Amino acid sequence: MLFGIALFSATVLSLYWRLVLKQSDESLKALSITAVNVVGSELAEHASLEQAAREMESMVPRRDYVVSVMDASGVPTHEIAGGLPIVAITRSNAGAVFAETVTATTGQQWRVMRRTAQYHGHGFTVVVAAPMAEVLEHWWTLLRACAIGVPFVLTIAAVGGWIVGRRGLHPLAEIAAQARRITPRALDSRLIVANAGVELQDVATAFNRVLDQLGNALSTQRQFMADASHELRTPVSIMKTAADVTLSQDDRDPGEYRDAVGVMAQQSARLARLVDDMLVLARADGGGYPIKLDEVDVDVVVAEGIRELASRAAAKQIHLTSHVEPICVKADEALLRRMFGNLLANALIYTPDEGAVDVRVEAHDGGVRIHVADNGPSIPEADRERVFARFMRLDPARSAGGAGLGLPIARWIAEAHGGDVELLRTGPGSNVFRVTLPAQPPSL
Repeated sequence: MLFGIALFSATVLSLYWRLVLKQSDESLKALSITAVNVVGSELAEHASLEQAAREMESMVPRRDYVVSVMDASGVPTHEIAGGLPIVAITRSNAGAVFAETVTATTGQQWRVMRRTAQYHGHGFTVVVAAPMAEVLEHWWTLLRACAIGVPFVLTIAAVGGWIVGRRGLHPLAEIAAQARRITPRALDSRLIVANAGVELQDVATAFNRVLDQLGNALSTQRQFMADASHELRTPVSIMKTAADVTLSQDDRDPGEYRDAVGVMAQQSARLARLVDDMLVLARADGGGYPIKLDEVDVDVVVAEGIRELASRAAAKQIHLTSHVEPICVKADEALLRRMFGNLLANALIYTPDEGAVDVRVEAHDGGVRIHVADNGPSIPEADRERVFARFMRLDPARSAGGAGLGLPIARWIAEAHGGDVELLRTGPGSNVFRVTLPAQPPSL
């Protein structure tokens, strides 16, 4: 504000000075024209330059002005009053006008205008000067007014700005106080700002939106930890029970030991898969899972995935069919195998004994689409997105086993490659999951 007021004052002073100079020059200009005309008319009557100059000085009203005439060589016809150091000017072209501010020998400043003319073979210069004392006094008065007014205005502005600032920033201080009271145990609190401006309301709304997202993230994390604890406890409990029962008697036959070890091996494998899935999701959430892109033959990945799970399908007498087109995309082959394996394993879990699972791979917009259809029970409309939530298992899936992480991992892998996994259709005895992958994923 100081800079702005100072710049404004300097501009006003400069413009005022230019204005008074312009007004003074206009007065001097009119007077010089009159003087030149008088001298010219006198020369027309065959008077000498000295006589014409004296006649002009007696006829032209001068008040505080100084009017003098110089011949063509720059010599005044008589001594110039006021002690003005007028530099002689000889110009061949008549009508030339020159204006300047000079300082007399007395120290007084004058505004001087010189006009050259030529009449009847006589070249001469009319000099008209006006003192600048009054103009300078007015300018210095204005300068003193600015020097006094600037600090006064700044003082008023500082006091007013402090009062307005305190009042305007009071809602912001209230926001800060409310924000300090929000803790991880009170994430349901939200900022409430009454009688605040639009900007502060936007700040409070944005902060509340962040709190909503943070609350959802913490709620999801807590639910994840609770579900993970439950899932981890089950295989651990089974292995501990098997070990306790086996060791409860000193002597058992080899078959009983083998059965107990088999149960523990089965549960340890389940535990290892669960820990691995949880690690994948945790690294995916943190953005630390490395994705290595390469040219991948989707048909080969699907065919090998079907062969790996063929024994599981045969155990339930499930008819497993496939229709695969040779398609190549740029992807992480290991993740692609995991995604398809999760989808196919999910279909085998849902499909009842002697059911059917069909896999189709087709080209789409330069990328690929993978359809996995099963004969499992229909999924309610409200649960079509919930099936992709972590540890979310509907009742049929719960009875069949599974930790509820296969579909979330499959969707994350597809999204990491710029694609998606969706439940395309569902109905009585039919569910179709569709994977869409582009040929070239976006920059990772």
